Amino acid sequence: MKPLKLILLFFVSFSAFGQSLEKEEVFAHISKNISLVNEQIWFYLSVSNNDQASPSKIAYAEIIDRESLPVMQLIIPLHQGRAEGVLEIPPHLESDHYLLRFYTRISPLNEKSDKGVFNQMITIINPKKGPISPRQKQSQKTYKFQRAGVFHISESSVRKNSENILTQTTLQDPYCISIAIENPFLPEDFQGFIGQEIYQPLDEKNTVIPELYGHIVHGKNLDQMADPTETFFLSAHGRQSVLHSANPDQEGNMFFELGPLKAYDFLIAQSLNYEKQLNFAPQSPFWNLRLKDDLIFPSLELNEKDREFLEVLILAAQLNPHFIPEKAPEPQPIVTGLVADKTYFLDDYSRFENMETTLREYVPEVLVRRQNRKTVFKLLNSPLNGLFQENPLILIDAMPVFDTDALAKFDPKDIEKLEVLTREFSFNEDKFAGVMSLTSFQNDFGKFELPTNSLYLNYWPILKPKKLETPHFNPNIGVANYPDFRSCLIWHTTQSAEQLKFYTSEITGKYEITVSFFNENGIPQSFKTNIEVID
Repeated sequence: MKPLKLILLFFVSFSAFGQSLEKEEVFAHISKNISLVNEQIWFYLSVSNNDQASPSKIAYAEIIDRESLPVMQLIIPLHQGRAEGVLEIPPHLESDHYLLRFYTRISPLNEKSDKGVFNQMITIINPKKGPISPRQKQSQKTYKFQRAGVFHISESSVRKNSENILTQTTLQDPYCISIAIENPFLPEDFQGFIGQEIYQPLDEKNTVIPELYGHIVHGKNLDQMADPTETFFLSAHGRQSVLHSANPDQEGNMFFELGPLKAYDFLIAQSLNYEKQLNFAPQSPFWNLRLKDDLIFPSLELNEKDREFLEVLILAAQLNPHFIPEKAPEPQPIVTGLVADKTYFLDDYSRFENMETTLREYVPEVLVRRQNRKTVFKLLNSPLNGLFQENPLILIDAMPVFDTDALAKFDPKDIEKLEVLTREFSFNEDKFAGVMSLTSFQNDFGKFELPTNSLYLNYWPILKPKKLETPHFNPNIGVANYPDFRSCLIWHTTQSAEQLKFYTSEITGKYEITVSFFNENGIPQSFKTNIEVID
């Protein structure tokens, strides 16, 4: 009954949260606004609701080109309204200015405050794909990007390869700080960030469900007449496999609540009505936010005078992967809600060549019979001291299996264990005659073939959390004969001391020091200053 309890909780919370749908605000701090392809941009994301940490568990990031098309999309897990991670810039992008934006499933509804979507321009350089002259648009309007405030430091220049102390007494603790090379290609009018004023009005017909427990996969039944009683299964597979189910509404929409699951490699969709053609299509979880026609991206112009600067950036991009260690915590195991009455580890017994013989010889809770020329697995009904007459819910690594003949002939040599539930099993709206769950050694279905009339989905992944081992990027600062060409000198998201130590690299030139924090009213504040690294 545990999955049913989760569904009821979801609707209660949705009702309670619905009154403040228009209050969610998004703010982000990125490590730098210029990057080469295959490089990384670190980000810190904050989502608030009524000046408190938002209960939303998922955020979204997109990189948008000047034609309003997404060139990169990420799903980001939130913890207490916060997230820290890294954007891996795709290698296929052309050299140009792009729009980086962050939002949640419900924050774009906050059109009145203009803070539901955070937008910032970034410049991406691809040494193999120079900038293309953009086609001119008829109308143009100047949109006001919010510039960061200015704070002052005692030194305006420092030497390369040196240790330095940054002292501040006016900023709120804790604060997020980054020191990165200045972007000389982005015009002043596009520095800073901007809200939703650059987008066309939202479609009033949007169906929006807040993601209070985890990511929600939106699927659609493509049948002309959707049957609301038809059950669709969605199993997520990776280090751990988890099963979900849903029923379509009158328009064919169905929503699968992934809950705490934040790591998967692919999804598999099936229908309980497995004998008919599966008409299922996943829907994009990202908002179709359309830029206004009069928003004109600035053109990127690269000239001969920029060669030396670009060569330094290319060198930095080539060397950085060798000295930027990262930490990726292991995902926590997910409790599925299935508590077996009996568990069999198959290595404890002699192995047989097929599943039918294995069940007949070792598993008294399962009876194998032939009925209408089909194999039938009948489980004991322990509470009633009887026998179920229908097939149980059969799972291999959380993937439903309906072809009982194929399972009977299946060689279980790669199956680690069998779990049997000899009671009626309620799974959302459906009841099953017990459960027979197989788990493979490698979580690869034990080489069992993908069922017919199922759909393999290469779905958008949820971003895995990462953190730097050192905020200075380079753990070998000062080591002789170790090249240091960092274009980003520091990235720290929880700095609280008045004095901050940072180290310059071999790269000289202008750098930006960017600091952000939340004031006593919970409002995000940003400040910038410049510093020059000299020989």
